[in-house]
Amino acid sequence: MQAYKSKADLQSAVEWLAARDDRLAHAYDKHGLPPLRKRADGFDGLCRLLISQQVSTAAASAIQARFDALLPDKSPAQLLAVPDEALAACGVSRPKQRYLRGLARAIVEDGLNLAALRRAEDDNVFDTLVALTGIGPWTADCYLLFCLGRPDRFPAGDLALQQAYKMLYRRNTRPDAAELAALAQVWQPHRAAAARLLWTYYNGELGSQ
Repeated sequence: MQAYKSKADLQSAVEWLAARDDRLAHAYDKHGLPPLRKRADGFDGLCRLLISQQVSTAAASAIQARFDALLPDKSPAQLLAVPDEALAACGVSRPKQRYLRGLARAIVEDGLNLAALRRAEDDNVFDTLVALTGIGPWTADCYLLFCLGRPDRFPAGDLALQQAYKMLYRRNTRPDAAELAALAQVWQPHRAAAARLLWTYYNGELGSQ
């Protein structure tokens, strides 16, 4: 399927899901159409995802703002020229410094062509990304979902998605990544829209408490 390029694309997918799943229909009725949240792809997009790993949204935003000021060109070569101390001053942890530099070296020294991933099949993109140090399934799936707009990716390891599923489907326990990935199969070929619905439901319910 083609990538989601507009709100109209996303709305069509959400309505398809709502017609087949009463609980997703409830989430849609209560909280409305999720945001598309399209992000830049390439080096900048992957850097943002790496920075946001395992930190709160507020912390990620603060670190990202300092990182953007430090690297206005957003280029791999510029990152490689920046000393560790400068990245640390931005709030980038030592492991993430290693991940970011590994990504930059893969582009500069090994010829990784991130632009070519725009035309690659989902599984090829996923395999290329998880082969890089510091990029796991969550980051790879989020890159496919948000940066490339792919319609059928679902980062089942995301804790907010797991908790949203527990809340929306009135379960006593939160599904783990493997179980949620299996449960999400029924939403093919629009698992990315289902993920957006679940995130929006989760944030909306937390905001109403």
